[in-house]
Amino acid sequence: MLAQAARQHGYGVAVFTGGGSGSPAGVLADREFSGDFADPDEVAAFLATVDAVTWEFENVDPALADAAEAAGVPVRPSGSIIAVAQDREHEKRALTDLGVAVAPWRSAATRVELEAAVDTLGAPVIAKTARFGYDGKGQVRIDDAAAVGEAWQTLGGSRLVVESVISFERELSVVIARGIDGAMVDHGAMENTHVNHIIDTTVVPAMVDEATAEAARSTARVVAEGLGLVGVMCVELFDTTDGIVVNEIAPRPHNSGHCTIEAASAGQFEQQLRAVTGMPLGDGSCRPAAMAQLLGDLWDSGEPDWSAVMGQPGVHLHLYGKGEARPGRKMGHLTCVSDDPAHALQRVLEARDALTGR
Repeated sequence: MLAQAARQHGYGVAVFTGGGSGSPAGVLADREFSGDFADPDEVAAFLATVDAVTWEFENVDPALADAAEAAGVPVRPSGSIIAVAQDREHEKRALTDLGVAVAPWRSAATRVELEAAVDTLGAPVIAKTARFGYDGKGQVRIDDAAAVGEAWQTLGGSRLVVESVISFERELSVVIARGIDGAMVDHGAMENTHVNHIIDTTVVPAMVDEATAEAARSTARVVAEGLGLVGVMCVELFDTTDGIVVNEIAPRPHNSGHCTIEAASAGQFEQQLRAVTGMPLGDGSCRPAAMAQLLGDLWDSGEPDWSAVMGQPGVHLHLYGKGEARPGRKMGHLTCVSDDPAHALQRVLEARDALTGR
């Protein structure tokens, strides 16, 4: 989707996959580099081709950013932000240093430390691997101290972040862009639902009062500015009775921002393009809209009949071009823009239901 935005605005694209060819972005690119991220020759060849680098996901060795800097190629967002986002312990410390609220937490590198964390925080807690977890992977809920041993084994004896389970009204997110000049534009507070730890739907604007929406946006601005962001970042939040709590950050476009492609004059991928290339940011304000995720489960009985949604006015289909559909894998999404977020959500859910025959 970034490659599509780049093409629309006349930019060339090179994609570095870290292994494998024919990626969804690679088929739109001028050149696809399919070597290993650790291959110095492949890294050098990629950097010799591009004028700026950005990221599609954060689980990449930040040493790539160091190599780019040495080659005089700007990296946006910076490697330091990537390093923060890919390690939950570093992320918690950075957010705490910025003065934003996070769930009470402790780190644990041994089973004894995990036991101590559960004792200090009090069950229930969520134990998460410090690195390489996403969509609920690499985490276990611990409801009592007797479950610590099993949780430690399940998570592979990895370094952990242990968080208190907090009560919240809803899950929110703010996708924010920050330019080289420090200007910031966001798409408003978005309201998300998750199923099996995977984002299922998003509505924008979130169906919250103005004060809550502004608190979410203000928190995102604090994080973006405090980390020195240049690019796009999603700040995932909990709306609690005590105020806004930051769950985690993603220094890139995010699934919850997909509805901005149709809802905003300049959606999240265009904002990423603008920020990374040093152009002024666009208008990110959104019309009421909703997004519904399309997971690989829909392919259980073969390719869905897309005519079931293509014939519905105002519903937009996005397929990502991934070659293999697997349960839980994000294969695409639907969006709908309306005069009311609740109506947009109803429309997009009805469209997705039409694909399943329910």
